[in-house]
Amino acid sequence: MNEWIGPVASHMLTGLYVTLWVSLLTTLVATVMGVLIGALSVSTSPWVKLFVRLYIDIFRGVPSLITLLFVFFALPQVGISTGPITASVLGLALWGGANIAETARGSLKSISSRQIEAARALGMSKLRTMVYAIMPQALRRFLPPYIGQLTVLIQASALTSVVGVTDLLSSARQMIERLAYVSPDSHAVEIYCGVLLVFFAICYPLTLISDYLEKRLRT
Repeated sequence: MNEWIGPVASHMLTGLYVTLWVSLLTTLVATVMGVLIGALSVSTSPWVKLFVRLYIDIFRGVPSLITLLFVFFALPQVGISTGPITASVLGLALWGGANIAETARGSLKSISSRQIEAARALGMSKLRTMVYAIMPQALRRFLPPYIGQLTVLIQASALTSVVGVTDLLSSARQMIERLAYVSPDSHAVEIYCGVLLVFFAICYPLTLISDYLEKRLRT
């Protein structure tokens, strides 16, 4: 009666592995980009500040799916051949990096200028002021929303199926189509409920961690 469960679960596990791999790579790339660009927001150069502002405004103002599709179709046009996974990681990282950069920028800007002036009055260089006076405080304000951004990136990984990545959602859809072809019931509700539960199991703990850090670090 439930002979379909085993094959479906096996195929979806393969898709889950791809989803986790894409999510991990996207998180790493987006974090590096976001933190570096966010740190550049405190630069005194107007050109650097303009670059940071344009990057954040452009990619935060565009839906993640549009960014993903743009990268997937635009890179081959300039002679850069990438597979669906690479294009997905780059596209989502550009979008996610902008959100993380804005979080980093806001965390740095939230530190009072008086603390910078006090550190400089003690004879600390600009670099030492940033490392020892600003960064530790900014990090406490950065972490809770950053963890929240990670859940958004993981959820956005479901969009990769649009460009041909056989992720969890794509594998679920494939199995529904196969079941609909060979049997009267596609079991779509049960399979999509399984997808929902998997994403919930991944993202909900991160939400709890974000809430915990917000309460813990801001007290």
